[in-house]
Amino acid sequence: MIDNSKKPRSLWQKNKYLKGLKVGHRPKRVYRKKPRNISSNRILFLFSLAVLGGFWLYENPEYITSKLSWLPSSDTQTQQNKNILEGKITHVRDGDTFEVLGKAVRISALDCPENSTSEGKRVTKFAKRFQGQYAVCALTGATTYDRVVGYCKINGIDFGKTMMDNTSCKLWKKYDVWNRY
Repeated sequence: MIDNSKKPRSLWQKNKYLKGLKVGHRPKRVYRKKPRNISSNRILFLFSLAVLGGFWLYENPEYITSKLSWLPSSDTQTQQNKNILEGKITHVRDGDTFEVLGKAVRISALDCPENSTSEGKRVTKFAKRFQGQYAVCALTGATTYDRVVGYCKINGIDFGKTMMDNTSCKLWKKYDVWNRY
C-alpha cells in the first residue's frame, strides 16, 4: 500500500518550513529508502562492450603497438640466449656506460673519466654520438651498481676499442675477463 499522506513540498513550502525552524536547529535529513540499482540491461551492455573491445584488440594488435610505440619492438628484444643483449642504445650515461633497451650496460675493461671532470664531459659527448644506433653486447655475467657488464659492438665495430682509440679512455686490464684488448 502506498502512503499518499506525504506530498512532495513545493519550493514555497520548503522555504516556509525552513524559516519556521528555530535558530540552531537543523532540518532532518531525508535518506533515500531504496539504494539505486543498476539495471541488468546496463550491466549486460557494458559487459558486451568490454568483450567486443577485447576481441577487436586481439584481432588488431597493430593498434596497440602503434599506441605503445615507446616500448621496444619484438625484433629488437633480447634473444633467447641471455648472454647476448641487442637493440638500440636508448641513453648514454657516460663514456663507459650506456643503456640498451633501457638496460644499463657497463663496458668491460674500459676506464673512462667521470662526468664530473671536463675530460669526462668530452668523453660522454663523444659517446653520445652512438645514441640511437644498434648495439650487440656479449654479457660477461657480472653486474656492478645494477648494471650488466659486457663487451659491445655498435654496427659491427667494438665500442671499447673505439673509445680507447678516439678518447682519453684507457684499458682496465684487471677487468678484461675475456682478454679482448
